[in-house]
Parts: sequence; C-alpha cells; structure tokens
Amino acid sequence: MFNSVRFRITLWYAAALAVTLSLFSVLVYNNLKQTLYENLDQLLAVRAEGVADALETYLETERIEVGRHSAAAAKGGAFYKIAPELVRLHTEDPTQASVELRILDDSGTVLEGSKEGAGAPELPERTLKEAIKGTAAYDTIRTEGSDGSVSTYRSYTTPASGTGGAVYIVQAYRSTYHTQFALNNLRVMMAALAPLIVLLTGALGMFFARVALRPVASMARTIRQITAENLSLRLTPPETRDEIRELADLFNAMLSRLEDSFLSEKRFIQDVSHELKTPLTILKGELEVALKKARSAGEYAAVLQSNLEETEKMSKIVGDLLTLARFDNREVKLDHAPVDLESLLRASADKLKGLAAKAGASIEIAAAGATEVQGDREQLERLFVILLDNAVKYGAAGGKITAKVFTLGGAPAVSVSDSGPGIPAADLPHIFKRFYRADASRSSGGFGLGLAIAKSIAEAHNAVIKAESPNAQGATFTVIFPNN
Repeated sequence: MFNSVRFRITLWYAAALAVTLSLFSVLVYNNLKQTLYENLDQLLAVRAEGVADALETYLETERIEVGRHSAAAAKGGAFYKIAPELVRLHTEDPTQASVELRILDDSGTVLEGSKEGAGAPELPERTLKEAIKGTAAYDTIRTEGSDGSVSTYRSYTTPASGTGGAVYIVQAYRSTYHTQFALNNLRVMMAALAPLIVLLTGALGMFFARVALRPVASMARTIRQITAENLSLRLTPPETRDEIRELADLFNAMLSRLEDSFLSEKRFIQDVSHELKTPLTILKGELEVALKKARSAGEYAAVLQSNLEETEKMSKIVGDLLTLARFDNREVKLDHAPVDLESLLRASADKLKGLAAKAGASIEIAAAGATEVQGDREQLERLFVILLDNAVKYGAAGGKITAKVFTLGGAPAVSVSDSGPGIPAADLPHIFKRFYRADASRSSGGFGLGLAIAKSIAEAHNAVIKAESPNAQGATFTVIFPNN
C-alpha cells in the first residue's frame, strides 16, 4: 500500500494541507495578537488622555475662578476635589473595559490611584522623564509578586499641565493576562485541531483517491490478462473525459498497432516459409532423384542447372526481404541530390526494353515540362524499374505502357499505366503488402515483394504511391513527390 500511487497522492496532499494550515494558523495568530494589543493600546490611550484632558480643564477653571497661580496651590484645592472623582469615573464605569488609572506628580509620587499595593506596576524612570518633557509613551511592565509570580502590564503614560506650571502624570495600565490567555487558548486549539484536520482529510483523501483510481485498477486487471496470444483484448475506458480515459484510449490504440504488427509478422513468417518451401522442396526432390542411381553428365548438368535456378529464386527472395528490413529499420541511407525525373524515367525504361520487346509491349515516355526532385537517384531508379517491370509483366500482350512525368497540385508526380486486365477492386487495398499477389490474370509467378519495396522507397522520400484500376481495365501506379 505504501508504494501505491493512491498513498503517495494522499501523503503529498496531507503534507500540502499541513503546510497550508500551519501558514494559515501563524497568520491568524499574529493578526489576532496584533489586533488585541492595538485595541488595548487604544483603550489605554483613550482613558489616560480623557483623564488628562478633564484634569487640565478643571484646573484651568479653578485658576480662573479662584485666582490661584502657584504650583503648591495647584496640588490642593481643585486637584484634591476632582482627582479622586476622575479616577473613579474612568475605572468604575460598568459599560467600559476595566483599566487602572493613577495620577502622579513630577517626582513620580502617586497622588491618586485606582489600585495600590505591591501588585501595581512602577512607572519606569525613563517614561517619567519623557512625560515631564510633554511626551506620551507606551510600556510593557513586568512585576513580581510576593509569591514569586510574574505579572505583565501594558501601560500608557501622558502628561497633564496644571496651574502655575505644575505637571501631572496620568498613567493608564492593564494586565495582559486576558490577552495572553486568549492567545494561549488559540495556540492550543490550533495545535490540537491542525493534526486532526490533516489526519481526517488524509483519510478522506485516501478514500477519494481509491474511488478516482478505481478505473486504473480495472485497467490493470485487464492488462494482466493481455498476452502475445491474446492481443485482441481491449481496455474498457471509463465514462469520463479525463486523463484516465485518454490513457485507456492511447493504450487501446497501442494494442491495435501491436496486434497489427504481430499479425503482420506472423503472416510474414508464414509467407516466407511458404515461398522458400517450394524451391527447397524442388531442390531436395531433384537431388534425391539424382542420387538414386548413376546418371550421365548431361543429366547431372540438368539437375544442377535446375538447382541453380531455384537457388537464385531463394536468393532473390532473401535479398528483397533484407531490403525491406533495412527500410523498416531506417538503415537505408539516402544520398539526396537533384534528380531529373524525365531522364531517370527514360533510363529506367531503357533497362526494360529487352523484356518489353520479348513481351510484345512498347514503353512510351511523356513529360510535361522539366520536373526535378531531391532524392536518391539509385533508389528512385529502382522504384521506376519495379513499376515498369510490373506493367510489362501484367500488361496485355502487344499492349502499350505509358510513363508520364507531370505536376499534380503543384507537386512533381510520375505515373506508369498498362493496358492489361486491371486489378480487381477487392485487391487494390492489399497490393502493396508483402507476398500479396492478385488473381491469376495479374500474376506472373513473382514473389509479391516488388510493390512492397516500391512503397518503402517512396515513403523514404516522403512521397505517396497509389494504384488505380478504373473498371478493372488496366492499372495506373502514381508516385507523388513532396513539393520542393
């Protein structure tokens, strides 16, 4: 199971989910932490500034009404009247969050406060100096209790100007316990839930992967049943349009090609065996007859001559098969050069003049303008000789063979036509196959390899070769070369 695609997909998906959840958790935690502390700072600033503004207003009113100007006087009178009330008002309001407040003088002495005792944070000296200069500041202050416990406070300190130049320090502070408690709970919850989510998602992913890959498992079972003797078996594509369907279709197409190759190879071996069996049987029979009793020199010569003819037939078959094998394996190296089709066709016809005269046929060459292609002159000559030889053998006695060089749709082309009995429509799709021979009217005892070689030469030149026999009256073979 651990080596299966299903497990690997689930593992990668779970890993990706774990990374995503971790990043998401970090972002959520940091964002919440920043928001909580920003809200706390804002709350402290609002409370402290509110007390400072109210204190300055009351003191200014007192100065105007009573006319007290000295700093010493400012610490009495209105200050002692309003300071406790301001602190109580801003700390005991049930509609507002709990914030501790205290008012200090410029020496750091607490004049009024909502909380006293060892647990209250001390104002840092640096902050006190900044406040005297008129600068507000935030602080994070840690205090240690009598039991050794440590408390953390967030503090905001701002100055307030009194009468006669007196400076008061207003400090608002609050413990960060609740904030830290909420953040700790969030950390614990994320640490506990993230693995559970990954495990649950992994289990669901394993199930869904199994469902998604079920067609693959079915295809694997079918593939195990396919052997060289059972290539006709095909996969059943799923009723989808996804990659698995495409894979099944491609595999079925590959099986079809393999089946055709195996059948072609099987037929090829059978045809080779059949073609070689006849000359070998003749050779064996003649040798056995010759050895049964003493023969004259003339009789032995006749036997040897017959054996030589059969040997030449086998040599021709083997040579043609080797040629086809070389083309199939792309071992034939073509020497491409400019080739004039008309001159090459005439040279090919010259080689068959004797054979055509013996068959009582004539070869006529026609050319519509100069036509030149890039190709291997030797191989193209062999192609034309095969087509002309085929026309001579299968043409009507005393008939005419016409070879033309022309252009077809702008592409160079060569056609060879005979006036023989033609090719039946049922045979036309097969005549370029190896060892295929049409009916007796188009058979001359050949091996059925010539047209297969011609097709291989044409395809090696990226050309197309086709055969036509309208109404089974004569045959025309056309080679269409690529347009240069």
